[in-house]
Amino acid sequence: MTETERARLTPILRAAAVCGDAELESVEGLWRCNGDPTEGALIALARKGAVERDQEARRTPRLRSFPFDSVRMRMSTLQALPDGSLELLVKGAPESILRVCTRTVVDERTEELDAQGMADILAQVDALSADGLRVLALASRRIANASAPGSSEEAEHSLTFLGLVGLEDPIRPEVPAAIARCREAGIRVLMVTGDHPHTAASVARSVGIEGDRLLTGSSLPEDDDVLREALADPRLGVLARIEPKQKLRIAAALQRAGHVVAMTGDGVNDAPALRQADIGVAMGITGTDVAREAADLVLLDDNFAHIVEAVEEGRGAFDNTRDFLTYHLTDNVAELAPFVIWALSGGAVPLLLTVLQVLALDIGTDLLPALALGAERPIAGVMRRRPRQVSEHLLDRTVLLRAFAWLGPIEAVASIGAALVGAAVLLGWGWSERLPSGGSALAAESGMVFASIVLMQMANAFECRSTTRSAFSGGLFANRLLALAVVVETFALAAFLYVPALSRALRGAAPTAAGWIIVAATPFLLLGAEEARKAVVRRRRSTMSRSTN
Repeated sequence: MTETERARLTPILRAAAVCGDAELESVEGLWRCNGDPTEGALIALARKGAVERDQEARRTPRLRSFPFDSVRMRMSTLQALPDGSLELLVKGAPESILRVCTRTVVDERTEELDAQGMADILAQVDALSADGLRVLALASRRIANASAPGSSEEAEHSLTFLGLVGLEDPIRPEVPAAIARCREAGIRVLMVTGDHPHTAASVARSVGIEGDRLLTGSSLPEDDDVLREALADPRLGVLARIEPKQKLRIAAALQRAGHVVAMTGDGVNDAPALRQADIGVAMGITGTDVAREAADLVLLDDNFAHIVEAVEEGRGAFDNTRDFLTYHLTDNVAELAPFVIWALSGGAVPLLLTVLQVLALDIGTDLLPALALGAERPIAGVMRRRPRQVSEHLLDRTVLLRAFAWLGPIEAVASIGAALVGAAVLLGWGWSERLPSGGSALAAESGMVFASIVLMQMANAFECRSTTRSAFSGGLFANRLLALAVVVETFALAAFLYVPALSRALRGAAPTAAGWIIVAATPFLLLGAEEARKAVVRRRRSTMSRSTN
């Protein structure tokens, strides 16, 4: 860099270094920014031009600052110069800075900033923004023999334009793929930013945000209904130069249109929009304490791709909860059936399941497999689904019908049927006779009902991993926790039947070898019936998909 170039750049680099609140520090040989990353980049730029922030701060100590706000779109600091005069250094959005500039620097001298000069500067801003750079303008004002201004309005006028700085905010390599996954999942991504429209449009194209229409804050409709219609336009992908209060309006308008809105933000002024959104997401690194307090989620590494991963995990958790409910509701039907039959028959049919056996089923055998279903990984294709309706509930028609009208009745009929077949084959019971209502015969029947339900629930646990996918696809033991839970359930069943104290308390005897053959057939009945149902559903969906395409 020549001395002439250094002389021209020094005022710009001084403003870049001093007009801000960030600090750079070296930690174990790596530089780290404490504060706003944009300000950190400006300090690094100044250092490359041999302008050190600390030295400038000592030479021209700061007297006060006027912080950035979304209305002015600029910040300024008042510095004391060695000769006793004051200097105001300003940085901010180019159009905001140019509104309060009257002069500009040309070849180390200042000249009046006329309309043509302003147009030339704005053309440079557009050119830099079109390359995806975030553009800031820097300006200054010398204040001699006067008291320090008390407000930004008093200070920020009659400025001398110093120059422009273009900053590249590198796009994380995983973001385009994350945007594509959002599109595949039926999630619409809108870029809502305070950046220049050209910068925003360039970044949107780079990451794959669809839509060739762009709205700026100054062109947003004042009427909320008109705004809602404008946001519904599928061609709209970017909203630029948006103020925080407008961000709040955008979130509210999308919600009134029936959308579930996730809004990201990092600044103090973003807090109302984060609070308004259904899911407020604050940045953990660059976000302010106010933004983090207002948000529902905090991204510790400020990585957008993790939002998409959270959506996938959320969809998986929703499915797992439904699977959990289906699993539990199924054996509730099987547990209730013996009591209903006993009551309706007036005691002619003995009670084939005791209350303690019901408790043993719910606590001793069902608990671990049910919990293991909650650890099921999201199924393949979960991000190709359309988003659920807001009104959709966990206990929907599909869950209730599957548990109460299909799986539950199958378990009830199969378990009671096993007891009846066992009584006929092993005890010589005739179909026209009353079932044995006491003693070892009733204990044997009760033990067969109990064992049948447990074995069918083992099969049901694997079937409940998906409403449509076969239990044998994707690896029967892919969920290791579920496989381990079934093993534990097997040992628990053996303990309830073969440990004398437990079997006496439950009033159920262990089936004989022939009885186990009858009992062992019941889970295969459930597996066959549920696999057949899933095959019909898959075939129907495939037919509908082909007819739609």
